[in-house]
Amino acid sequence: MSAVGPRVRRSLLVLCCAAACAWGVAGCSDSGVGKLVRVVGKVTVNGKPLANGSVSFRPDQAKGNTSVYEPAGDIDAGTYELYTATRQGAPPGWYKVLVVSAEPGVYPPKKLYADAKYADLATSGLNIEVVDNAPEGHYDLKLTN
Repeated sequence: MSAVGPRVRRSLLVLCCAAACAWGVAGCSDSGVGKLVRVVGKVTVNGKPLANGSVSFRPDQAKGNTSVYEPAGDIDAGTYELYTATRQGAPPGWYKVLVVSAEPGVYPPKKLYADAKYADLATSGLNIEVVDNAPEGHYDLKLTN
């Protein structure tokens, strides 16, 4: 009977280790992101839709957004949609916004479709608050060159 005791303990230890690993892996998934709000907007330069590029939202800690996530999305025919850790949307809060659009497939790019100032946090000047039930056009980005 004494041999059963160590086997049972070892089995319980293996089971507990397996459970801890499963919980650890689940904790690494994007399910820990929390509440996300769908963010879809238009990007224009001097009133014309921006054909391509990307948009990145960076949490604005000065306005209370302490999120570690940086939602981003591609611009397609003047429209973008944000994703956070592979999920659609962005956590609520204030963000500084970056927009990058340049001639595709050429490095360094010969032509920028959006002014380079929009690709730098220090000069972008774009700020948006992600909120529930935002009115139409709330997430639109109107750039000038």
